[in-house]
Amino acid sequence: MTHDLSASATLTQPSASEIPVTALVGNPNVGKSVLFRNLTRRYVTVSNYPGTTVEIVRARASEEVGFREIVDTPGLNDLAPRSDEARVTRELLEGHPGATVVQVADAKNLRRALFLTLQLAELRRPMILVLNMWDELENRGGEIDVDRLSELLGIPVVSTVAPTNTGTDDLVAALDRARIPAVAPPPGTTAPSDVTRLDAVNEILAETWSISEPLRAPLGVKLGFWAMHPVKGLALLAAILLSVFWLVGLFGAGTLVDALEVGVFEQRVSPASIALADRVLPFPHEHQTEPVPFTLSLPISPAHEVVLRESSKLVVRPAYEIDSAVALSFGESVRRRIHDFLVGPFGQITMGLSYALAIVLPIVTVFFLVFSVLEDSGYFSRMSVMLNRVFRVMGLNGKAVLPMILGLGCTTMATMTTRVLESRKERVVTTMLLALAVPCSAQLGVLLALTAALSPTGALVWLAIMIGVILLVGWLTARVFPGEGSEFILEIPPMRRPQLGNVVTKTYSRIEWYLKEVIPVFLVGTAALFLLDSFGALTAIAEAAEPLVVGWLGLPAEMANALLVGFMRRDFGAVYVLDAATGAGAILSQHQILVAMVTITLFMPCFATLLMITKEHGRRTALGMVAFIFPFAVLIGGLVNKLGIWLGTT
Repeated sequence: MTHDLSASATLTQPSASEIPVTALVGNPNVGKSVLFRNLTRRYVTVSNYPGTTVEIVRARASEEVGFREIVDTPGLNDLAPRSDEARVTRELLEGHPGATVVQVADAKNLRRALFLTLQLAELRRPMILVLNMWDELENRGGEIDVDRLSELLGIPVVSTVAPTNTGTDDLVAALDRARIPAVAPPPGTTAPSDVTRLDAVNEILAETWSISEPLRAPLGVKLGFWAMHPVKGLALLAAILLSVFWLVGLFGAGTLVDALEVGVFEQRVSPASIALADRVLPFPHEHQTEPVPFTLSLPISPAHEVVLRESSKLVVRPAYEIDSAVALSFGESVRRRIHDFLVGPFGQITMGLSYALAIVLPIVTVFFLVFSVLEDSGYFSRMSVMLNRVFRVMGLNGKAVLPMILGLGCTTMATMTTRVLESRKERVVTTMLLALAVPCSAQLGVLLALTAALSPTGALVWLAIMIGVILLVGWLTARVFPGEGSEFILEIPPMRRPQLGNVVTKTYSRIEWYLKEVIPVFLVGTAALFLLDSFGALTAIAEAAEPLVVGWLGLPAEMANALLVGFMRRDFGAVYVLDAATGAGAILSQHQILVAMVTITLFMPCFATLLMITKEHGRRTALGMVAFIFPFAVLIGGLVNKLGIWLGTT
């Protein structure tokens, strides 16, 4: 367990066994995690509960709250042991007899909250009821008599607005006043049925809750209804998709990539790196350092400094002399290999870092920002409602939209989240669609950049093909795997104005993930290409794949490299396509860009996703998906090429 709490100078810190436990319990999407953050410090422990996939989050409370441990339990609708979430919550509370229960409720949905309150009361634990989202209740014209509710339940009741930290001090002050609810049945008596409980909830509501029609519905309420309207919802979805295309495909892939790729790497980083490598690892070669239109004077390494001399040539002045005998000990071939490994056509700096930092990073940063805004607004759940009927065609329901949306961030993690689907059939079908046609954030950003290089018609054709493939493969997979689907029951959170702090935090964490997880893959992929090129394997592969790449897909022979790296990670392959489509030496026509986009999009995402599929569904299912996906991707790409030739669009 990770703790971050310093002992006060005037207080004695109790041992871990003496620290009281406060458990946050509540329905899904009521703001428990935000309230948890308000009560604790940043350092937390996240772990799966033994025997389940349910995550439990623990942390020491901040000094202002006092010496206690805060536990954030999974969201649940009732305490009946029908789910892992309910079972885990009950076992946690039973394992901590002295724990204080802080029930976090959505103030707008008091009826549902009180049903859980009565169940928690039967455990006879000290309790506090927190009515969160109080501002949204007021915006909708709702009123709750907090004092009367506290009197009827026999426990402290406080109102909060967790995102703005409003009411947290009231909650902290109430912790020492937590007590066993007055509505708890006497010890030894039989627990009431759900119908008894519902009658009690209605009686409490009659005395404490009222609503008046607001003079004017808030914009968030209107947007929430529009987002699920059959016509307005589609119009809103189209507007959001166009906004994402403009921000990611034009601003991110255009303005930002140009600034980094041309302004930083092509004009500064790459020339400086090449000049330094030419000086440190000299050998006869055709490359001549180009004049650089800027003045640079900075240490590149402890041993060398780059300066601009009067000749306008970028040269390197050694800080100390290198022993000539040592220098001569390096053979020309070795120096050439090291030189090219760093700054050659497949160099770690000139290709690996350039692709990862100058092309992909600005694109995915904008995408992460947009994704975080939509996620924090509550729109994704409404998208599930809008697409529920479409997903029924594939034997799924709108719940499958959520893992697929998460797949736009990371298909590996999205594969794990398919656990939220009730049946194995739904989990397998959704996993297949994730692996086949849902691009992760890095790849999607690059694909949006490629759509900007296409005509509007070409971009729409690519999108239509992807949607058609998802529907077709989903329909077929649903019929190959036996079993029935589940009912569509989904919690719909209110539409909210995204909180700047939440958006920044989510965007930062995803960029951090990209820097740690994806950039090393780009460098390893570049190194693999360098080795293959050094031993002549790239040429051999290109020649062997020429009938497929050139004859069937209609692409230049050089694009065999993109398909090759696409086997390792399809976002790297997409970047290779982007460079061939929009770089200085662009070699692809509009038709070829479309064919390459279709083929790369349908590749297996990455090796990590394959491992996750194996873990979730077994080796046989994972190998079956691989055996289907790669040939299918090439088949569809070739059909698009042949259809374009037949229609004369090439």
